[in-house]
Amino acid sequence: MLPDIQEKFDRLKMKRVALLQHIGSLPNHVTSFKAGPDKWSIGEVVEHLVIVEKDLYKQLSTNVPTSTFDPKSRTPEKHQTVIKVMERDIPVDVPDKSVEPHGRLTLDELLTQWDDIRKKLQEVLAEILSENKDDLVYQHPFGGPLDISKTLHFIDVHFDNHIRHIERILAQIK
Repeated sequence: MLPDIQEKFDRLKMKRVALLQHIGSLPNHVTSFKAGPDKWSIGEVVEHLVIVEKDLYKQLSTNVPTSTFDPKSRTPEKHQTVIKVMERDIPVDVPDKSVEPHGRLTLDELLTQWDDIRKKLQEVLAEILSENKDDLVYQHPFGGPLDISKTLHFIDVHFDNHIRHIERILAQIK
């Protein structure tokens, strides 16, 4: 794996380990607590993270030609807007209904899926060569197509945003 990609992936791995240590021993009534009918539980936040990474893997492994993306959809402003919204914890609806959690899986089932998808992601990321790392590889529903560096930055900021989301849920329970 290219060193800059490895560094970003390792950071994601460390954050995931920290999250699992934090929520791994929580009882089911805590991980399934919802502050309201339209609010997510901790389990649903985890499910969303898993769904997003599955979508990322699917897009990375499909190798969609960059020529299929509308050049107008790739703007630094759109990407920066997505990043700023997440960094500032501005509540927004998910930009695509396909990444909404359903709440039907247990935390253990989700973690098993997450283990699997992380292994697959690591394999795909290891195949990226320096000559193609600037190719557009991930199509964010609002932010547009992103190269691998921006993609991994998005996943990192997205993860942090949902860690804070989990902390807000936990604060409501206590």
